[in-house]
Amino acid sequence: MKLVHMTVSETGLRRTNNEDAVLFMKPDKPWLEQSLGTLAVISDGMGGYERGEKASAMVVDVLSKVYFKGIGQPVEKLQQAAIQANNAVAIEGKTSSRKMGATCTAVVLLEDQLYFLHIGDSRGYIFKNGELKQVTTDHTAANEMANSYRMRLSEQTLLFNPHALTKAMGMEVMSSCQADVFSVKNNLEKGDRIVLCSDGLYLHVSDIELGSILNQKRSLKEITDQLVKLILQRGALDNFSFILIEYE
Repeated sequence: MKLVHMTVSETGLRRTNNEDAVLFMKPDKPWLEQSLGTLAVISDGMGGYERGEKASAMVVDVLSKVYFKGIGQPVEKLQQAAIQANNAVAIEGKTSSRKMGATCTAVVLLEDQLYFLHIGDSRGYIFKNGELKQVTTDHTAANEMANSYRMRLSEQTLLFNPHALTKAMGMEVMSSCQADVFSVKNNLEKGDRIVLCSDGLYLHVSDIELGSILNQKRSLKEITDQLVKLILQRGALDNFSFILIEYE
């Protein structure tokens, strides 16, 4: 089966600059693609932090370069790439005395496995057999509160910003990988789709709506145009970026 994709990264109607970065990278060398697969990455510079645009660009650049440098197991390569991308942003922030941070959601597509890397509140979805499933977990205060009995009972939860990130690239220099790195079996068939997106997409398009749109027997280009139009009609309050991937 052939792999096709569409990428979108837009400023939106309220922002003056785009702090998102996207990448879809298929190695030129067949042997490299066979061993390390095709990489898709999306990163969102953290809102409220200075130089978010540079942070997301650094994450995408460092992650892709480190991942495709040399041969190794995809999980280990993604973990190494995440550590170096995180530290590059953290060091840049310290050097410039300006806080920098970014989310990162990535997928490596190999013939038998899909490998995901995730940190922050960008998302990864798999659409298969007419059903949309979010395979990543949002690293937000709201999500952590929902999963923590102790936090739900604490009076301090009222002080939390539910949208605040509990994990992100670039918060501090780390020697271990703080991102979620995991694999799922690649049993995707013709017409099945993968979606990576920043929060600017799901802010305006619910999972139910997204699943319904992806279920339409239309090309990726037509679905992409429909999603962009819908986000703009609903105000496009933030930068919005997404990558659609399909087997055909």
